[in-house]
This record gives sequence, C-alpha cells and structure tokens, in this order.
Amino acid sequence: MSSLVDIAQLAVQSAMKSGAEWADAVVASGRSVGVIVENTSIRECEVVRDYGIGVRAFFRGGMGAATTTTLSEAAAREVGQQAADMARATHGDPDFRNLPEPQPYQEVPLLWDDAVAGLPAEQVVEWCQRGIEEAREVTPDLALSGDAGLGCGERAIVSSTGVSLYTRSTEVSISFMAVVMKGEDVGAYFEYDVARQMADFKPEGVGKIATDQALKFLGAKHVGKARMPLVLGPMAAASLIGSAIGAANAEGIQRKRSFMIGKEGQQIASPLLTVWEEPFVPGGLASHGVDAEGTPKQRRALLEKGVLPSYLHNSYTANKAGVPSTGHAMRGGYSPAVGIGYGNAQMERGDKTEAELIAGIDEGLYVNSGGLQPESATGDISATVDFGFKIEKGQLAYPVKTTMIGSDVFEMLNNITAVSSDYREEPGTIVPSVLIDGIMVIGGA
Repeated sequence: MSSLVDIAQLAVQSAMKSGAEWADAVVASGRSVGVIVENTSIRECEVVRDYGIGVRAFFRGGMGAATTTTLSEAAAREVGQQAADMARATHGDPDFRNLPEPQPYQEVPLLWDDAVAGLPAEQVVEWCQRGIEEAREVTPDLALSGDAGLGCGERAIVSSTGVSLYTRSTEVSISFMAVVMKGEDVGAYFEYDVARQMADFKPEGVGKIATDQALKFLGAKHVGKARMPLVLGPMAAASLIGSAIGAANAEGIQRKRSFMIGKEGQQIASPLLTVWEEPFVPGGLASHGVDAEGTPKQRRALLEKGVLPSYLHNSYTANKAGVPSTGHAMRGGYSPAVGIGYGNAQMERGDKTEAELIAGIDEGLYVNSGGLQPESATGDISATVDFGFKIEKGQLAYPVKTTMIGSDVFEMLNNITAVSSDYREEPGTIVPSVLIDGIMVIGGA
C-alpha cells in the first residue's frame, strides 16, 4: 500500500484534474481501545481500527467535500473527483481567497510512544479493574462509572499549494466518576489522567482519589442566596477561562454567534489574567508544530493582562477578515471539515497558594470542578455547582447542594482578584486556581 502522503497526493491531483482550482486532502489511519465502566463493573470493551480519506475542493470559492473509508489509490482518485464535482456545483464563495502555502515549522518531539502503541487491549481492561478495586477498598457503598482508552494514529495532509505534512501521535487516558451513598446522603466526584507517553501516565490511584473525594461531599447543605467570593479550583477555572477563549473563534464571530463580537483588542478580564498557548511542549496533549492546514504554530498570548489580543483564525476566516491566519485550523481524523481551536494553554501564576486564598475568605464558595461554560451568544452563565464547598472563616466548612452560580462571563473574568501559585498540570497545560469576588450564589433554603 502506498504511504498516507502518497494517497493524499493522489486525491489532490484527482481533484485538480477534475476541475478544482484549489484542493487539500487528509488521510488518517488509527487504532483505538475503549473500555467503559458502569455501575462499578466493566460494561463494554471495544477495539476499533479506523481509516479513511477526506478531500476539500474549491471552485470559484465554493467548496465541495467528499470522504471514503476505503484506503486505496483507486478510492483516493474517486473521492478527489467527487469533491471537485461538488465544488463546481456550488454558487461560489467570494470570501474564499486561497489555501496556505507551505512554510517552515518546528517539529514537536514525544507525541508518539511505542509503549502506548504496543499495549494490548487487556491492559486497558486491567486499569479499569484496578480502578474498581481501589474504589471498593475505600468504600463498598458506591457506584463507579468512567472509561479508559488508548489511541494511536498517523495522518497526512497534502494541498494543491504544496503543503505536505505527516504526523503520528499516541494518547492514553482514564477517568472515573464515583458516587457514594450513605442512606439518602449522596456524594460524588470526578477524577482523570491523560497523557501521550506512558512515562507521563498514572492510572493507579484515579479510582481511589475519585472515591476519597466523593466521601467529602456527603452531608451537603444549602447555602441560601447571596453575593460572595468564589474560589475556582484548577478544573473549574479551566472550564470558565477555556470557554471564554474558545468563544474568540473567528468563525463564530463572523457568523455573529459569539459573545466575543467586538472584543478583539479589548480588556475583557482582570489584568491579573494572562494565558498563552504553548504549542511546542514535548509530549503535550495539544502540541503541534503546524495547524491542520499547514500554517506554522507560534507561542502566542490568548489573554494578555486581561486583554484579548486577537481572534483565533484558520485560513478562511483570516482571509475573510483581511488578517494573517493565527494557525488555529483544526480537524479531526480524516474529516475534510476544518474548524478552529487552540492547543496547550498555560496561565501565569500568582504568589499565594490556593489554601492561602481560601484562608483570607470569611464567607464564600469553593468550586472544585464543573461546567462553567457561558451561553455562546450572550455570555450568560447559569451553572449548577456539583462539586462545591462553603467557605467559612477561611476553611472549607461543608459541601453544598442545590446551588447555582448566576453571572455572565465578563463579570466573572473581570472580578478575578487573585491567581494561585500552585496549579494542576497535564502534559502541556498549566492551570492554577482563581479567586473571583462578588458573584451571585443561589442555593436552596
């Protein structure tokens, strides 16, 4: 069989011979293992071998796309022709200008690990079994759910402008949600680990941590209704800040579907908040030297002292806006569809630990993790606190129940008054805790 690059090249040549003015192709091949845990037992194990070809072709700016799950030279020629035929049937798009030209880029090491690629499916099952045992050793009164998996794959991207990329990567992960029950009292917690290299992966203890933490959420109480300071733990902070940065997606801006419209170059958060993208971290979960269209990645600020420096662009949105691409084109597997997203995010830290931030609060709320995503069009936030503790006199006093946060994304970002010095780190990402002043918390009576 030809290499993935050769097959992609054939698909592009076929599209161009069939009348396309521009074309690119992505060819991917991968293997994944997934194990699902449900109700404290293994429910499902699956091994998938997936491969295919995806082609985008352009004619007068109009795009046609076609895919196939057959990985052969004949299939490449056929899918290239189909994409070109689809493009010529469109009405065109005056906002399309071109596809990126090839440019030098920096290779990122340690995205592939033979030790991960060579693992048998039985190993993933053993991780889950061990996680269940760890949880039961903490308490038998629980329901554990979650999953574990590994993936390894290679991909080629070729364009009619001369881009020719080949990448391969591995990933391994495990996560558990523990729900413990004592009579009618219920506590729950989520924990996970993920890595590209076996040396960075620590599946042992994830089940125990989830269950230990879930026990701490027994005895939850109502907190009433009041404005109070919030401390967001790293996972909760990542949810809020990541959602805000993700909304700077230029596609959403241009389609007028984002609360970030008009915010480019504006102060949208506290000056204490600086976040940057680190695309070249060896073994980073979202490390890439180049984006999914061939534009080189750069270390760049995503928020700089609270200012949004620019929207996130792929080549189409950049051309439409008349600015250079920021190298944020993304696509999954062999899908020809190109979206926008950013990679490894790291936050500037403060000079006090999370414990010291909590110690300075007389009455407040600590949110360990949870979805604090704002509504995409308005930025409003109405989120249930699933993993929260009431703070009283500088300490975590008790877990809370039936509690919500009512705010909007800009109030929360601008009310950040401190960032912790300690942090949670996953390969490539660093996220500390943040202190947010004066947010409306609504709990049951």
